[in-house]
Amino acid sequence: MQGVTMRRAAVRVVAGLCAVSWLVVPGFGVIDLSVTWNADWPRVLEAGWGLFATVIVAAAFVLVAVRPRRSAPGAAQLAVAIGALAISAVAAQEGRLLVLVALLALQAAIVGGLLRGAWPGRTESWAPRSSGVSRSSLFVAGAGVIPWLAYAVDMWALNRESRSDSDVTLGIDHYSVQGALALSLGLLPFVAALRDDARPFVPLCAGVAAFYLGLVSLAWPNSQGGLGRTWSVAAMAWALGLVAVSIPRRRRTVPLVAEGSGG
Repeated sequence: MQGVTMRRAAVRVVAGLCAVSWLVVPGFGVIDLSVTWNADWPRVLEAGWGLFATVIVAAAFVLVAVRPRRSAPGAAQLAVAIGALAISAVAAQEGRLLVLVALLALQAAIVGGLLRGAWPGRTESWAPRSSGVSRSSLFVAGAGVIPWLAYAVDMWALNRESRSDSDVTLGIDHYSVQGALALSLGLLPFVAALRDDARPFVPLCAGVAAFYLGLVSLAWPNSQGGLGRTWSVAAMAWALGLVAVSIPRRRRTVPLVAEGSGG
């Protein structure tokens, strides 16, 4: 029994450390977000990297650390993040991004292994399940997928140009991570729409990331990687809609009046 308790404590500690690694080093999430209102930096590109590292990746590990037995939404979000980074590394021709892909995949594998060992026979804590399709969430996801994918393609193209107006962290051009964030925002809402256990965590993370990216782009329309004023407002509206349709609604019940009572 003591061994099981220690393994469960290890899950929380390791997941927490993984979250910190993306918030500080080597993820630089909080650091990049801290300069999104500083005119000396490419604000939108800093926001993109910071949002991916904090809201998409670190938040998923925090969920595992806080609620390990109900961490399936975090697992789904991490899977999308790994895939988005890997695709971006290829599409943007950013080979060094594969280092972050390997790191994130290794961290997710370690945390997943610890979870399975801490709760043997209970796979629902980490394994995904498909049920409870939300039509409203599916509609919002469909409305956003083409614009986000188009934005991702644009960012990958800019990355391949090795532009001097970009920013580089760990030898990685920010345009490539910007594309990974956009791809994640295009895919995560579908995860939330098709899986009831992903709501509201996954759409909340995607909504926060999209809203803040739109906000920074609106404030700095000429910043590298910016969405432009119209699309910035559209991204913020889409983000609010995504969160709104994903919030659990309480079912109202009407008390039954006993037959023959009252009058």
